[in-house]
Amino acid sequence: MLILLSLFVALLIFILGNAARVIRYVRLPLPLRWELYPIPKGPRERQSYGGSYFEDSEGWNQRPEKDRLGQLKFAAKEVLLLGTVRDNLRPLWAWSLLLHWGLYLCAVALVIGEVSRVANSFRLIDLAVITHAIGCLLGLIGSVGTLAVRLTHSRLRNDTGRITIFNLLLLGGIFATGLLSFERLAFGRYFLAMFLRGFPAAAISLQLPLAITLHLCLVAFFLAYFPFTHMTHAYMKFFSWHGVRWDDRPAVHDSRASRSLAVSVKRRVTWSAPHIAGEQAASWAEVVADVAGKGGAKRA
Repeated sequence: MLILLSLFVALLIFILGNAARVIRYVRLPLPLRWELYPIPKGPRERQSYGGSYFEDSEGWNQRPEKDRLGQLKFAAKEVLLLGTVRDNLRPLWAWSLLLHWGLYLCAVALVIGEVSRVANSFRLIDLAVITHAIGCLLGLIGSVGTLAVRLTHSRLRNDTGRITIFNLLLLGGIFATGLLSFERLAFGRYFLAMFLRGFPAAAISLQLPLAITLHLCLVAFFLAYFPFTHMTHAYMKFFSWHGVRWDDRPAVHDSRASRSLAVSVKRRVTWSAPHIAGEQAASWAEVVADVAGKGGAKRA
């Protein structure tokens, strides 16, 4: 009973914590706009060499073209294949890919289990159990490999802090105990069937093996811990892609970007430097307009 209660509390923290994180981000000031090219937007012929509507003298006065298919293809490549990791850090790529696919398959197993409850299908339960086992195996291999590369690779060793090591050990522990839960296959299958099909009363009456108990405890901890870690990049990438990296909309009069910038430049300046006239300025608007030239190139 205590384990199930912990899972429900952890799930509640997971939902509320992630919701609070998204709301906090949405309320932040307009971020510094990268405008890095190529980006998967605009005419296809320009995407190949990094061009944009900025090439047109009156482009700022036109509505930029969008390419939804290009954005979806980029997102799919990143989510499913970790394209950026593959292109920039090949030694880490295969292990990280296994780790992520382990998480994906475990999530898919939960979805299949819920569908099986609605469809009243034990065949789907078998599929959920198999999917969960494969996900745990891939995830465990990926966790161990990722940790090993991070601790030994010259480019990653100094940037691998205690939190990163802890996160990988936590994920590895979840995957390992998930695999050990199938040591007693018949019991593990029955328990997972009852749990995934939404019969907590049946699960309460069972005497859980140690591996399953540890697995559920680690899952509960992970759910409650997740919203407060950098692992939220799983969904925050949506905002960094669409709201920062790909946001090349002109900040014309009365646009959302223009209104947000108008608020930002009114913020008080709380620091100064040789290139920033912050000593006498009350707002960033005054820094930008500094007649002495300090901060003249600075944009809030």
